[in-house]
Amino acid sequence: MPDMLCRPFQPWSNRFFRPGLFLLIGMIGAGALLAHQLSDGPKSVVPAAPAPVTDPVVATINGEPVSAAEYRLVMERKVSLVYSYFKEHQNLDDHPGYWSESSGANGPLAKLREMTREELVHIKVCQGLAQTKGVARETSFASFQSDFERENTRRAKAKAEKQVIYGPHQYRETSYYYIRFGDLVFKLKQAMARGAELKVTESEIKKFYEENRSLLGDKSLADARRGIVMFLSTKEAEQELDALYASARVEMNEAMLRSIVPRMDPESQDPAKLTAQQR
Repeated sequence: MPDMLCRPFQPWSNRFFRPGLFLLIGMIGAGALLAHQLSDGPKSVVPAAPAPVTDPVVATINGEPVSAAEYRLVMERKVSLVYSYFKEHQNLDDHPGYWSESSGANGPLAKLREMTREELVHIKVCQGLAQTKGVARETSFASFQSDFERENTRRAKAKAEKQVIYGPHQYRETSYYYIRFGDLVFKLKQAMARGAELKVTESEIKKFYEENRSLLGDKSLADARRGIVMFLSTKEAEQELDALYASARVEMNEAMLRSIVPRMDPESQDPAKLTAQQR
């Protein structure tokens, strides 16, 4: 079963406020930002047949293409979450037909497609914005695949030459994809937060300070100011991203996507009728 994927971005109120305040205290005490550390031949009168498309585009999000291979990669990372969801809410175990179309609009396959779509919206919105803000120059899946092969080749050579290798000797494709994406999101949010700092007003800083003095300890407003600005600007960046996710233009080629499934299952069966051996 594929590895569990870290959960999609959550609204600021759920993810940032309480844990973020305690982090803020440490940031203020340290007084520093965290640094981030990855033919020519004979001419023919008969037109040549076009080369077959081995990785067709199956969706676009804000104009950013999603290929079949990228869609499958993201989908496979969501499989574990779907299993967990249906086990928790319906006590449903895997069975023949679990991933079939006949499981219905509220079944595992529909849930998997919904989660995959949401994750891809986050990915493509961030990639497109990162290019706009100059954080990244190339974010295509084809470029990722080339970098993935190059990185594993480099690691294999380093291992053969007994050099020090940080991390695994060889990356799995999904792991490397999300390492790169996590790095891009980190840099994107930093850039967005820097831009949002100018929007933080003096009244907002003072209000935050007064409302959270019990957590800030004996820090004066002057001492706490930088950390408060960082916190509020990060909150602003998160809210901006949430709005962009919600307004993303999504086009899915449903006919092509029907062929992308975790496995080819028969028509859904009632798991209660399965024998212990079938399970």
